[in-house]
Amino acid sequence: MASSTSRSMTGFLGGQRAVHILSPRNFQYACCVSGILCALFFLFAFVASGFIAPIKPYWTAEQTLHHFQTHEGGIQTGAALMLISGMLYLPLTAAISAQMRRIPNLHYAVSALQLASGAAGIFTFMMPAMILATAVFRLDRPAEITQLMTDFFWITALMPWPTFMTQNFAFAYAILIDQRPHPLFPKFMAVINIAVPILFVPAIAMHCTKTGPLAWNGGLTFWTAGSLFCSQLVIDSICLFFAIRSEPVGGEKIVDMFPNTLPHADDKIESGESVPNGSSESS
Repeated sequence: MASSTSRSMTGFLGGQRAVHILSPRNFQYACCVSGILCALFFLFAFVASGFIAPIKPYWTAEQTLHHFQTHEGGIQTGAALMLISGMLYLPLTAAISAQMRRIPNLHYAVSALQLASGAAGIFTFMMPAMILATAVFRLDRPAEITQLMTDFFWITALMPWPTFMTQNFAFAYAILIDQRPHPLFPKFMAVINIAVPILFVPAIAMHCTKTGPLAWNGGLTFWTAGSLFCSQLVIDSICLFFAIRSEPVGGEKIVDMFPNTLPHADDKIESGESVPNGSSESS
């Protein structure tokens, strides 16, 4: 039954053409494209909702409700776009994790941390999207409830940066540990994946102020963090594309590594030299 279904699908898609279209390489290329689409969908969600520039945190409940009433259709569209952007973030995360496993002497925990952090990070897209959809669903409710839901939306959209920091730091570590003459990812990507999440940190204080650079419409919390986040997604996706293209045509064997020594220590072990432990090395 399964074989007949497979033959019928292959015949439907055109034999060898289907094998090419559905190849693992093309699947990973699609994951790269999803990263760029994630950034675009996330950006367009704010544009459609009339949140470029963001509404003011110090607005009254009536002013906030008026914005929702005048942008009702756009906010409904924006909530849907933001939800989809969360879905598109997952394939990019999975493809990065898969390519990280090609780096020699990289402990499995590093790629696992990147993958787990990225999976957790989708809630930064999906939770605000559902909160925004709930806020615009009944605009005949008291204005104070809409204002509460709006506060909830902005805080859940911009404040939960820690998952992205752990994800990017794990990716940067993998890039830095690759000391081959032709590393899988360029070293400047490590700098980007370290510097960008550090610039997300000011958002941790966004609930403490309604004005200034730390407010949700401020220069640090929204404009700097938002533009860098979308730009980083595009850059990571492009560099990931070239990493995937460098894979051998027939594939390569990947073995999960659990190294507990540095590469120079491994060289000594292979050559038969003694490797000092931590206590003797410090002395």
